[in-house]
Amino acid sequence: MYLSLAQSCPTSSSSHLSLSLRLRDQPLSQRNLKVSYHMANFDGPGFAMVDGYWIQTKAIDVESSTDISPYLSRLLEDCVWNGNRAIVFDLYWDVKSLDAKSEWRLSSVKLSTKNFCLFLRLPNPFTDNLKDLYRFFASKFVTFVGVQIEEDLVLLKENHGIVIRSSLEIGKLAAKARGTPIVEFLGTRELAHKILWYDMSRLDSIQSKWDEAGGNDRLEAAAIEGWLIYNVYDQLQQ
Repeated sequence: MYLSLAQSCPTSSSSHLSLSLRLRDQPLSQRNLKVSYHMANFDGPGFAMVDGYWIQTKAIDVESSTDISPYLSRLLEDCVWNGNRAIVFDLYWDVKSLDAKSEWRLSSVKLSTKNFCLFLRLPNPFTDNLKDLYRFFASKFVTFVGVQIEEDLVLLKENHGIVIRSSLEIGKLAAKARGTPIVEFLGTRELAHKILWYDMSRLDSIQSKWDEAGGNDRLEAAAIEGWLIYNVYDQLQQ
């Protein structure tokens, strides 16, 4: 998935990310809540989900001068303060064939929490500011939840040296919880429909006309998919 929407980030210190991680272990009464004032706003389009819930988005074309740490901190704060400490992630790859083997490069990342969806289109080659993304994935305070992620985890480590310390394949969890092994192999839409029985007509409408879809439509589809998997995880935890 590629989005034409490019938005710049305000300047912010990379210390926001480590500060957010430290806040998680403090009692709520002792946390410096003023930190949220300095965090970046998700000022992209907002979308209403089928249950009336509102997801705020941000899409960023990451450049060497882009500070993504405030947005990553905002996601960490949201997932911790909303209880389940889960961040839904999806990875997008560019593949180049070189003789008998293929070269994989991470091109985009989608990250979703209860209230937010962040879409990062990454530079080629990677720049130093992406060290914040490396540290983000290495966090032990949250669980990174995804669909069919085993190959992604291998590719991340082999091609970029990125290790996600705490990850969860949602299909496996659903298969165990429901006692239905086939569920493990379903994609996002099918898995969400099986567990939640939500109306998928808006997502289906966007995906059926994907080539003609505008940036906001594609961003809405990304938000819907992240929200669906977040709710599947939430449902399975009950």
